[in-house]
Amino acid sequence: MTLRQVMTSGLFALGLLASAQTTATGPSPAQSLFDQATFLIGFNYNGPATVPNFRELRRQYQPQLDQACAGQGNRCGYEKARPIIASIVESLKDPFTVMMTRAQMDDDERYMAGLGPSTPRIGVWVRQIPQGLVVLESFSNEPAFEAGVRRGDLITQIGGQPATLARLTEAEASKAAFPLTYTRRGTPSTITLTAKVAESTMRPRLEMVGNTAVIRIYHLYSSEDFVVAQRVHDILREANSRGARGIVIDLRDALSGFDTDALRVASAFIDQGGFIYDRRWQGGDETYGFQGNNFFTQEEGGERAAAGGLQLGRPSRTQLPTVVLVNRNTINSTEMLAYFLQKAGRARVVGEPTAGALGQSGSADGLISGDYIAVSSLRMKNLDGSPFPQRLTPDVAVPENLEALLNGQDVQLERALELLR
Repeated sequence: MTLRQVMTSGLFALGLLASAQTTATGPSPAQSLFDQATFLIGFNYNGPATVPNFRELRRQYQPQLDQACAGQGNRCGYEKARPIIASIVESLKDPFTVMMTRAQMDDDERYMAGLGPSTPRIGVWVRQIPQGLVVLESFSNEPAFEAGVRRGDLITQIGGQPATLARLTEAEASKAAFPLTYTRRGTPSTITLTAKVAESTMRPRLEMVGNTAVIRIYHLYSSEDFVVAQRVHDILREANSRGARGIVIDLRDALSGFDTDALRVASAFIDQGGFIYDRRWQGGDETYGFQGNNFFTQEEGGERAAAGGLQLGRPSRTQLPTVVLVNRNTINSTEMLAYFLQKAGRARVVGEPTAGALGQSGSADGLISGDYIAVSSLRMKNLDGSPFPQRLTPDVAVPENLEALLNGQDVQLERALELLR
C-alpha cells in the first residue's frame, strides 16, 4: 500500500459533487461528506468487488442519507453520513478499502519513524477468546513486557472485570494505573500497569532459536530516517555472524506498509523481482523492480529509469533456507513480501491463507470530516503481466491453535522449524 494523504476539497470546485441535501445556504456537512466519499469510491475503486460509478452509488444510498437528515436541512452533521459510508465500504468486502480515523493515520506516520502507536498502550497484541485475551505479542520495553507478560499468556481480568478487547482499550485510554490478571499455563499473576505511548517497539527484531534466525516483521512502513528493509538486511548479517543455518520470517498479524519495501526486503533473498501497478486509465501503469542491488521504475510506454530512492545503503544477500509464517491477518504489503519469495521458489510459506488484499493497492485520501478512506485503486500484476492472486495460499497449511499456544506450543513456528531441519 502507498499512503497518500490528499484533501480532495478541489472536487467541489470541479462541480463533481451534486448534493440532494442542499438549501439556499449550501449542502449540509453530511451531504458534502457523503458526496466526497462516494466520489472517491465510485471513481477510484479498481479492486476485486463490483462497484457502480459514483453517480449510481449516490443514487443507491442517497435515500438513506435523506432519511437520516430528515428535518435538519443544512445543519445535518458529518456523524449522520459516517455510518452510511461505512456500510458502503462494508458491502465491498475488500479488506484494503476501509475508513480510517485521524488517530489511525497518526499511527501510520509513527510506524514510518520506527515508533509505536500514537495513543497510550500497554504494548500487547491480543486475540479474544471466551476465557479472556490471548497474548500474541508482548513488545519489549513496554509496560506489559516489563511487568512479565509474554506471548502465550492469557489475560483473564482487567480492573477486576473479565478481560475483553473493549475493556483493555478503555483501560489504556484512561491513562491511569489499573490491575491486570493473567495466567501462564494455569498459574495466575496480578500486576499493575499504566499505558504509555510506545517508542521503538515496532522495528523488526531477531531471535535465535537454536541455529535458526527468526525475524519478526511487524509492518513495512518506512521513511527517510527509518527503513524497515534496511533493518532486515542488517539483521541478516547479524544472523549470519551468529551462525544461523536457516531463516524464519514471521509475518503473522503483520500490518501493511509500502509495497516497495516488500520488494526491498525480498531483494535480500532473490536476485530479481518486481511488480506493476495496473491503473484504470490508459497509460497510467507503473513498474517497480530490481536486478541484483539495482532498483528501477518504468512508466507505461516509457524507458526504465534507475530508482535511486529505493537503493539500500548496506544491502545483503542470503542463500540460507527460508520459511515464511503468515496468518489470516497478514495483509497487503506483508502479503506481497511472502508472495515474492514463494513465487520465486525461494521460501516455503507456512500458516493460514492471508487477509485477501494481495491483489490490490492504493492510497488513503483525506475526507472533509477529518476521517480518511483507503480505496483499492490499483491492481497488482507480475512483471510478465499476470495478475497477483487476491490472497496467499500457504505451501503448508497450519491453522492457528490458541489452545496449544496457551500451553506453550507455537504449532506454526514448530512446523517451520521442522521444515528447516
